[in-house]
Amino acid sequence: MTRITPLLCAYQVGGAQAVFEMSVQYSRDRVQFGRPIGRFQFVQNHIVQLVNHLDSARWTTYEALWKLHEGQDAQAAVHLAKAVTSDGYRQACDYAHEVHAGTGVMREYGLTLYTRLSRSLSHALGDSHYHRRQLGKIIPTMEIPEE
Repeated sequence: MTRITPLLCAYQVGGAQAVFEMSVQYSRDRVQFGRPIGRFQFVQNHIVQLVNHLDSARWTTYEALWKLHEGQDAQAAVHLAKAVTSDGYRQACDYAHEVHAGTGVMREYGLTLYTRLSRSLSHALGDSHYHRRQLGKIIPTMEIPEE
């Protein structure tokens, strides 16, 4: 499970990245009150929150994959990546729906597919609560390397 979980996390990061790109493009294309909606501060805030969740998922996943590649003990990094990525992908989809408003719920548009996927993948290989509990068990027993 330690080796397959970061791959699932990478898949979730890809989904969050696609949701981000959809949201940015929509905020540029959709015009309201004579301006693209991406010029409004509230929409910008939603996109910033989306980016925060995307980046936290991306960097924790990168760290887990790097530790596995280097042959280091990656157990804590894998649990952290899964917890952060599952929540991050779900939250990114939530913020994307805030940006898209009514358009986001149309099946033809495609955002709902990412949203449903974020909910189902959140529980695959353990949900974020499970991985946080596992992380809580590992951290007190970890040795800190001396420099």
